[in-house]
Amino acid sequence: MALSSLFPRPLLIYDDECGPCTRFARAASGFSRGWIRTAGHGSQEARNAKTAVFPEGYDATKMFWLINKHGAFGARSGLAPLTQGIMAGWLRGGKNDDTFSALRNPVCSTPDNALKRLAKMLSHGATFRF
Repeated sequence: MALSSLFPRPLLIYDDECGPCTRFARAASGFSRGWIRTAGHGSQEARNAKTAVFPEGYDATKMFWLINKHGAFGARSGLAPLTQGIMAGWLRGGKNDDTFSALRNPVCSTPDNALKRLAKMLSHGATFRF
């Protein structure tokens, strides 16, 4: 089975222990009217996707990932596919069945840490095409 067939709708994998990251994922899902699915790095869905997409031993928890039928796009590289997914959601919509758990790491939510994460996201990126 081709990897592209595993992702008919985009999947956004994010740090579910971080407040700003969770708000980012919630906004992406909401703006796309549920078309973009979300999963925290620790969820079973995210672990299955990372096992299928990334090479063995690759640490995919360094950034958020948008995985669609074309590949996996991390951080800065994922912003354009994320925008495309949001626009596709406006036309197609989807079932918004995402659940967001309570935040477990309040230190991450400080303004300084949120700015550091934003700067890191804009300066790093990676792509795995299929």
